[in-house]
Amino acid sequence: MREIIRRFEELLWKEDVPELDYALELYQALEPADASDMWYWRDVDYSDQTCSFWCTKKHFERILIILKGFGRSRLLENGEYREKMVGALKYWLVNDFKNPNWWHNQIGMPEAIGDISIMMYSVLDEELLSRAVALIARGSMAQNGKIDSQWTGANLMWGALNTVRHSLLTEDEALLMRASKRISDEITVGMKDGIQEDYSFFQHGPRLYSGGYGRSFLYDVSKAVYLLNGTKYQLPPEKTEIFLSFLLEGVRPMVQGHSLDWSCVGREITRPNALDVGIVKTALEILLHTEKLPRKNEIKDFLESIQGGAQPTLTKYFHKAFMLCHHFNGIYVGAKFLNDKLLGAEICNSEGELCYNMSYGTQTCIMKNGDEYFNINPVWDYSRIPGTTALVETDGQLLLRKEWSRRPLSNQCFGGKQQGSRAVIYQLAEHDGIKMLVADFAFEDGFVCLGVEIEHQGVDRTKLVTTVEQCLVQGNTLVEGSSILHNGIRYTALQDTHIKSAVETKRGSWRRNNAALSEEAVSREVLTLSIDHSEKSQCKYAYMISSADSHAPKVEVLRNDCALQAIRLSSGEVMAVFHQAETLKVEDKKIIGDRGALLC
Repeated sequence: MREIIRRFEELLWKEDVPELDYALELYQALEPADASDMWYWRDVDYSDQTCSFWCTKKHFERILIILKGFGRSRLLENGEYREKMVGALKYWLVNDFKNPNWWHNQIGMPEAIGDISIMMYSVLDEELLSRAVALIARGSMAQNGKIDSQWTGANLMWGALNTVRHSLLTEDEALLMRASKRISDEITVGMKDGIQEDYSFFQHGPRLYSGGYGRSFLYDVSKAVYLLNGTKYQLPPEKTEIFLSFLLEGVRPMVQGHSLDWSCVGREITRPNALDVGIVKTALEILLHTEKLPRKNEIKDFLESIQGGAQPTLTKYFHKAFMLCHHFNGIYVGAKFLNDKLLGAEICNSEGELCYNMSYGTQTCIMKNGDEYFNINPVWDYSRIPGTTALVETDGQLLLRKEWSRRPLSNQCFGGKQQGSRAVIYQLAEHDGIKMLVADFAFEDGFVCLGVEIEHQGVDRTKLVTTVEQCLVQGNTLVEGSSILHNGIRYTALQDTHIKSAVETKRGSWRRNNAALSEEAVSREVLTLSIDHSEKSQCKYAYMISSADSHAPKVEVLRNDCALQAIRLSSGEVMAVFHQAETLKVEDKKIIGDRGALLC
């Protein structure tokens, strides 16, 4: 157990070390509380009851920043500094601040107080340590029976790691063994929440959260693997293998550079820096320091790609999450579709109320450098989600729709298929009187998107658009024939499709889609590429995404109608989606297909 404590201390003192100037600024702002031996910050709202971004937690967050910024030796050698830090911790322990959101009380607070207590263990007296342990116990399986019996996925892993903290501070070997076993049990494929058969990650039901809750799950399991490695508490090899497959075959396909695909982070998209892969990077670094861990070369390659190295060439169709990720020529395209078995976007704690247009699928995330969508959310037009066909609406109109967050689609027309670097994903997208058959095709040098409208009942066609892209401006936008070039990416209109381009300064605030955040005005330069469907004759679209560093690949759209959507590559390979039994004629050949995808 002593070795595990040493490793935990080492992690805490080395992780997320802030700039010394920032730590010094926070330290100097500490004030004595009523002439007692406790210290606090005057600018922290200790009465705040916000469920999501709880302002009061800034207190223990600042303690951690100061400790890490100044380092371990100062705590041991400087009496005045040590007295203030102990007093700051005591202020929280004595007041025992709580929040209406159970998560803060049973997960977030025990985690932070646990980390602080482990870092300050040698300078805490028996009374303070006892107070700290009592608070940590609220998030430990020793006291909270719901963790073991009811919690799942990321919530379970938070609770299990808090149990590890509790066991280390109380030197309870039986509790540590219990926590280790529960961590191991949760690293299982195919449960309602957690790792799925395709190595995507679900939380809150059948809802993709690989980059949200899944990112936290990944981080905590990485710590557990490192801390328990080589001890009697270590995870079984088969569990480590499942976890590494989740990391390398589940999370990695959804990452481009330093950014996650925005469609895999769930409601966290409404938060600042939601797409940042910082804790994924830290997890990879932790794993590389774990002895005798398999697949280290792949872990190293993943880390290097995050740090600015070469981006991968890989394609992954997630049949369970219904998502297609395609990396080619330094470009990433992710297509997140939906069906009658999955839930889309989520509203929770007043986060995500504008995300209605993410609730019926056909989303696309297109990245080159990873900055394209980074903190765009205050100014994003949520009626123009990239990849969707929808009405252009105001925030107020989007907010009028209720109850969409907890229901799946009704359609049963969906599917996908993959063969190497070629893959297809398709669905019937039905909403607001609109029915669209959408099929996206990935191949070695590009990505083609086809859509055809089969119904439009009561739709104001003057407001009906397909959004190809809505991202932050990354340099100049050029027009080259039927192509628009931006940020090293070529968007090419196919057949009779016409793509409109607009660059605008947009304004908004984080509070638009997250009630806990600032109303302060935010301004961004935004590029919007769209296809106008105002005329009845313009009921379909076809466009291709490829590298701007070369000519557009030669791709022929063979069919794009209600029965069949198909393309032919320059190599002669055919990729098709049959929505019904149909015969596809390709020169002197006939391809007979029933419903489903065909790659030949």
